[in-house]
Amino acid sequence: MPLIDGPYVLGIAEKPQAASRLARALDDNRKPVMKKIKGVPVYISMREGKKIVIVPAIGHLLTLSPLSKSWNYPVLDYHWIPSHITNPKARTKNFVDTFKSLSKEASEIIVMTDFDREGEVIGFLILKYLLGKNQAERMKFSTLTARDIVQAYSQRSKQLDTGFLNSGLLRHYVDWLYGINYSRALSLALKRVSNRFKTISIGRVQGPTLGAVVNLENEINIFVPIPFWTIESEVILNKEKFKPLYEKTKLDKKTEAKKVTNDCKDLVGVVTDISEEQVPMYSFPPFNLGDLQRESYKHFKFSPSKTLQIAESLYLKASISYPRTDSQKLPMTLGHKTILTKVGKQIAYSSFVTEILNRKKFKPREGKRTDAAHPAIHPTGNPPGALNSEEKKLYELIVKRYLALFGEPASISKKKIEITIKGHKFEVKGSKILKEGWIKYYKPYFSMSERTIPDVALNSKIQFFFVESKEDFSSPPRRFNESTLLNQMEQEKIGTKATRAGIIETLFDRGYIEGSVIKPTPLGISVVDVLSSHYPVLIKSDMTRELEIIMEEVQDKQSNIDEILINIKKDLSGLLKLFHENEEDIGISLYRNMLNLEKVDPVLIGKCPGCKVGDLRIIKSKKSGKRFISCSSYFDKSINCTVTFPLPNYGTIKPTDNKCKFDGLPMVEWRTGRNKRVMCVSMDCPSKANIKGEKKK
Repeated sequence: MPLIDGPYVLGIAEKPQAASRLARALDDNRKPVMKKIKGVPVYISMREGKKIVIVPAIGHLLTLSPLSKSWNYPVLDYHWIPSHITNPKARTKNFVDTFKSLSKEASEIIVMTDFDREGEVIGFLILKYLLGKNQAERMKFSTLTARDIVQAYSQRSKQLDTGFLNSGLLRHYVDWLYGINYSRALSLALKRVSNRFKTISIGRVQGPTLGAVVNLENEINIFVPIPFWTIESEVILNKEKFKPLYEKTKLDKKTEAKKVTNDCKDLVGVVTDISEEQVPMYSFPPFNLGDLQRESYKHFKFSPSKTLQIAESLYLKASISYPRTDSQKLPMTLGHKTILTKVGKQIAYSSFVTEILNRKKFKPREGKRTDAAHPAIHPTGNPPGALNSEEKKLYELIVKRYLALFGEPASISKKKIEITIKGHKFEVKGSKILKEGWIKYYKPYFSMSERTIPDVALNSKIQFFFVESKEDFSSPPRRFNESTLLNQMEQEKIGTKATRAGIIETLFDRGYIEGSVIKPTPLGISVVDVLSSHYPVLIKSDMTRELEIIMEEVQDKQSNIDEILINIKKDLSGLLKLFHENEEDIGISLYRNMLNLEKVDPVLIGKCPGCKVGDLRIIKSKKSGKRFISCSSYFDKSINCTVTFPLPNYGTIKPTDNKCKFDGLPMVEWRTGRNKRVMCVSMDCPSKANIKGEKKK
């Protein structure tokens, strides 16, 4: 007996929340029936006499796996299998079984996943390997509003998008091939010389990204500050103090700086030029994903991956359009008047929307970048409903950016006074907003410092309070934060809009980088040092960039995926052959670096609270590999102190100068990736009650 009576149209959704919205929009009465099969929420809609059964996935239900069972390399042959087979924690088995069981009564299949490379791959793999079909219809939408879903259903295409599909599949194959082979090669090289097994993983995009962080750290470490001199001065114009800028921002020689101050010792200058102009300032372009990630980091310190996660949540709530887009275009066909009218029903934006709609003509400002599948990120106008604090912040940022696109250009007055002392030119600059235009819609996410310069007459004399030279030194390059590292990846053309944030997250998770101001860990430096000496292709962006270009050509349907894979496997085999020939040298280098990492002086935490004689220090057991804090008098038979405290086995532990307010014991800093927590060394400390409660939950 079938689980659901057929025949019916079977819809493949990407996630349960998306399936729910799709079903509600497609049901004639907006009241689909939800039935749970093996815990999987399946939605049944009736539309124009047709039964539509929508089944969700939870992202990818299948994964690539090597055909060979031996743990060696090269690995060039693979197949797709349900992900729960290789990872029992994946929670995908019931979804796989549900798709298989419901395929029998399906008379028609529609792929309803997100319209991008990953969505196309997810739909195709379910279609081919779980439903046993090669063809399906395709819905394409950029928002989960009822209007867009119904339109996508009525205008669905007869087949999948082959450009997206082949490009997505090729990316999976390439990333898997490079990831599994290089990780196995590095791990086996270490095992060969040390008889120790440790997984050392590196990927096609992770390598160049980690390489950029380590190379920057090397530049900082070898940086030699170079002295330079600046000229500082102060004048009063109409009872206001101003600091004029000298014509040269810095001087390389002390003698040159001294000459300037000597020439200007009379401290009397003459106004030699006055200029004033009004310039328009246009709004920023619409958000694509990269711009949104940068702006949210700037204002909220959200990491790129956090921003994407929140944006996807808002998309699934039908509050914003699809976030994984490169586009800075907002075509008029989106129905901006309707969107604005809906947004205007929210009290916070009603007055702004009224102003915009009262204009006879309104068109959003656009940027240059395009995306074949989706427009720029924008609000849908749907009431956002209950949002958490992070969602509220990002939603407001997106709405205000959207409203600003319809604002008139701001008008800025810029004024400059040139004051000359014996041939040395100084400038006093000021600016003022004459008309806010779009700026008032985008506040508080845009601001500029205003300074009005009083009127002075040409050729009038100006009294300086001082003209002095100041010695300074050049600064080393600034370390990356997550936003600037994302910029670096974009500039190098490695990764995609959808994958870059995840790559950075992976480097944190693997312990290769740490901190909000990103530094490579000793392990990250070790991996890059070894690869730089023996296998530099893995940490340079050239190869990865070339592969990205190839994959874009596949998306544009200019290349054949099978021919490309043959060439990639051929190139990879050659590189792995070279690696194998140098495996012992690579293994020795890795092993030496690992030994150097382990040869560290004991970290002292403070005086022992038990014996009052010894020092508390961090110890790592050679037998179990676990870390703990022990008294240095533990092995002193005359004292025989047994004080110990357990420690987490991952992350970095550093001493602090603080004492716990509850028990007076030392506090340590525990850092994992970008996160850090200062905590008491005692597991029984009352301050850890919340942590224990969270773990129990």
